[in-house]
Amino acid sequence: MGEAVNKYLCNTVVYHGPGALSMLDGEIRNLGGRSVGIITDPGVVKAGICKRVLEGVNAEVFSYEGVEPEPTYELIDGCVEFLREKGCNLVIGLGGGSAMDCAKMAAVLIKNTGKVADYFGADHVPNPGLPVIAIPTTAGTGSEASPACVFVDPKDGVKKGVRSDFIIPEVAILDPLLTLGLPQGLTASTGVDALTHSIEVYTSLRANLISDMVAEKSIRLIAEHLRVAYSNGNDVTARYGMLMASFLGGVCLASSNVGAVHVLAHTLGGIHKVPHGIANALFLPYVMEFNRMACRERFAKMASFLGEPVEGLSLDMASQRAVESVRKLTQDVGIPQRLRDLNIPEDSIDLMAERSLETGQRLLVNNPRVMRVEEAKGILKIAY
Repeated sequence: MGEAVNKYLCNTVVYHGPGALSMLDGEIRNLGGRSVGIITDPGVVKAGICKRVLEGVNAEVFSYEGVEPEPTYELIDGCVEFLREKGCNLVIGLGGGSAMDCAKMAAVLIKNTGKVADYFGADHVPNPGLPVIAIPTTAGTGSEASPACVFVDPKDGVKKGVRSDFIIPEVAILDPLLTLGLPQGLTASTGVDALTHSIEVYTSLRANLISDMVAEKSIRLIAEHLRVAYSNGNDVTARYGMLMASFLGGVCLASSNVGAVHVLAHTLGGIHKVPHGIANALFLPYVMEFNRMACRERFAKMASFLGEPVEGLSLDMASQRAVESVRKLTQDVGIPQRLRDLNIPEDSIDLMAERSLETGQRLLVNNPRVMRVEEAKGILKIAY
């Protein structure tokens, strides 16, 4: 800390709390929205959330409802074509991470030439896109606060990311009332996804004063609220706590970025179509155990954030408590514990390890412990 120049990024405006959706129409006016394009998915429409969002909006609104889970980058072409055809000058991303990522990327491509594949990597987007308002309906990805979008490359079955300051939405609207209907399984996987962001940021080699503060609060909120949100999905306090934890996870991710959990999860998702939240949640305890020896002090502090009593324990035992606490949390909320639980073939381990190291170097440089192909294979075998 203090040895490098760090960067803090966040939305221009964030509304949060029960009823925050009521601020949408005013923000559309503030951003000069005349023709508004909503990018969302069929599940959000079916749940009636899209209709609820539109009820309070006076501008002309057009809805693109074709976002798929774990979208390929080719899907963005359809979003861009839709926004251009409708003459949209403002975009709303409504849904989980996939819908918000599609909205953010489509908004960028309206004002920049080329296709998504031209911008994979960091800081390749030359111009700002259309303004974006992000409205999450899950509490996990933090995409509403993140400068990144992630898509599957259908050519090689690998997830690839675009990262740019121009990708952060201008406005985030965090209304826990929109998450009350979230199914139990999604509550669990998205909740542990948010925890993954904050834990990986807290142990990142790029961690800094601001990212530490934000990640700590996110971890504490998840430890306090995820089990309750999972057990009683109508508990507004727990839903609000999880939505804020997810947002804070996106904020700290923007500052310090993630590591090996995401690298392995992106590979598992790209090759075997496992949803991102489940992939992250499954790998998190295993990668934590791998990383622990490289930063035991940080792990010991995390154990206390997670509510574990560590006073009087040795550094080694206190750091181990963090791993145990996360593993117990994932078990309590029904996360699959083994790759075999997802019907992943054992003979896929070598390919996943090699692919992870080929495509994941941009994130692996943040990981507190060096991970080579053999180490990746070892983690995957233990996780199998």
